[in-house]
Amino acid sequence: MKQALLILLVFITISCNAQIYPLNYKEDVPNGAYYKDLDGELDKYVGLWKGTWNGKTVYLELKKIKDYSDGTHPYYKDRILGERKIIASNGTVEIDRISNFGSEGTEFWGIGFNLKNGNIKRLYFSPRNMCKKTATLDITSFTGSQMTLHFEYLPSIIDPNCQHNAYVDQYGDFPINFPKDIVLTKQ
Repeated sequence: MKQALLILLVFITISCNAQIYPLNYKEDVPNGAYYKDLDGELDKYVGLWKGTWNGKTVYLELKKIKDYSDGTHPYYKDRILGERKIIASNGTVEIDRISNFGSEGTEFWGIGFNLKNGNIKRLYFSPRNMCKKTATLDITSFTGSQMTLHFEYLPSIIDPNCQHNAYVDQYGDFPINFPKDIVLTKQ
């Protein structure tokens, strides 16, 4: 009987201390709060997505995780994280971050909102070894089994020591190896 009472007391204590809020809650919350995907709105993005571009096959794997953000106002939040795999038309794997998903931090995270059009969802893209160059991927169309992504660079400072400066001078862009626009199909 004492053990059952103790278990009930622990359960009530945990329930009372749980600081769970909907994912898009806009009011102030206490430190350690958890912005949880209560309605499963992120679930439709989770999975392996595939598309083609310039003869290459692009895979994008997205996972939902509970992320911790520390700082002056720490909190937890359900987020989408992603990695990519690019395979050339001859079968050569050009990039494969899916096999070691998240071992060095992920290249994609979100889902956020486009500030110009709040109806457009957005992923953020920070490709590795690109001198801190970042971009957004606006989800311009989503049907559940297909989504269309539009790539756009975010403003950034030019790094005079970037290993890609000669490439950028010659081709006018970074060697990011990701399309400006692509339709992906859920696998």
